[in-house]
Amino acid sequence: MNTDIQETGQIEPSHGRSGLWDRAVRRAEWLTWDRIRIACVFSAIGMVLGLAYLLLLPNAQTSPTGLLIMDYLAYWLAGQQALNGTPGVVYDTFVFLEMQRTMSGTEDFLTFFYPPPFQMMLMPFALLPYKAAFVVFAATTTVFLAFVCRLITGNWVWAICLILIPASFNNVFHGQNAALTAALFGLFALGIDRGKYWWAGIALGLLTIKPQLGILAPFALIACWNWRAFAGASATALVLAGLSVLVLGSNVWVLFWTQAPLATDIMNAGNIDWAKMVSVYSSVRQLGVGHSAAMGVQALTGIAMLVCVWLVWSRSADTFARTAVLAAGTLLSTPYAHSYDVLVLVVPCAFLIVTGTAKGFLDYEKAGLAIVIGLAASTASIAILSGVPIAPLLPALMVWMGMRRGLGGASVKSPAYAGVPGG
Repeated sequence: MNTDIQETGQIEPSHGRSGLWDRAVRRAEWLTWDRIRIACVFSAIGMVLGLAYLLLLPNAQTSPTGLLIMDYLAYWLAGQQALNGTPGVVYDTFVFLEMQRTMSGTEDFLTFFYPPPFQMMLMPFALLPYKAAFVVFAATTTVFLAFVCRLITGNWVWAICLILIPASFNNVFHGQNAALTAALFGLFALGIDRGKYWWAGIALGLLTIKPQLGILAPFALIACWNWRAFAGASATALVLAGLSVLVLGSNVWVLFWTQAPLATDIMNAGNIDWAKMVSVYSSVRQLGVGHSAAMGVQALTGIAMLVCVWLVWSRSADTFARTAVLAAGTLLSTPYAHSYDVLVLVVPCAFLIVTGTAKGFLDYEKAGLAIVIGLAASTASIAILSGVPIAPLLPALMVWMGMRRGLGGASVKSPAYAGVPGG
């Protein structure tokens, strides 16, 4: 017997499904608004205390010279070099390595594989001292993501909850750009959803600051014959590249392309912690498979994700289905996805919350939502402790949920969240 949501917001009793599995997993009745609210309060406290410890007290990430060695250091140095008129230094591996050794007094080395437009964006933050820039960059990009989540959900409470998930912590503590790229992806999806195709294209064009997160988007737009968004993205990418040439010079692009093969060389040699990545390639490598075979598995997965994206974007107008398959499929298609990149899944999560609270959730959707959000920042720890790379299972779950909605694979509904405040 199907469970239906009544006009009162109450759930019609389901006499056929009253077992523990149905209540706890199929309908996830334990995932209530009250529990979400409490979890978010503790998350906010944890984020503040964690940042205070990271930035104000000596810790494992502090070098002998007192320098905090986090991913953002490479961003800050990239912005500094751009301001100094030597942007190409960050693409000269040996010079950049020596610069970091001098500053930190360690052998730790943070690479900068981003294209020049992202380096250009980092220049304003580099005007500040390192730790101040770290805080401002993390705060600005996280607030940007919260604003986009507010646009999607129409609700500031949900927006704040979505930026207090563990994946957001992971991004903030590393000083990474996943909140920025997730926000841009969210604006792209929102533009498509609301028929603002040129704006969607502009957001997608800006996402070229991290090209691997846009590899399936052109196919999605072709599948739904959205030429305006395609043209907007192409034009924006060209304008952004042109601006970087004007600001940084044309030679920086030559240096960027010259350095690009280094990323492949590093992965081929295995000089990376596979557990801290979420790609299919890295998971296969962690299991002891060689580079060529792992790339073969990655290529086959990418083709499968391309097919999924094409099917959903050509046949369905459901925004959750589209964003879920595109965002998660992208993570499964690129070998260069890191643990913090999982934050992009907050966008389909936001759209699912909108759909679920308005119309009800399909069976297993609330449980899937909880799994993706709850484990998004834990995959590296689990892989390190157990040796089992579970990271690709999260985007795979999201793809399944999107395909199910988009291609009409289920109809049984579970309770929406009761008592969620509006506005």
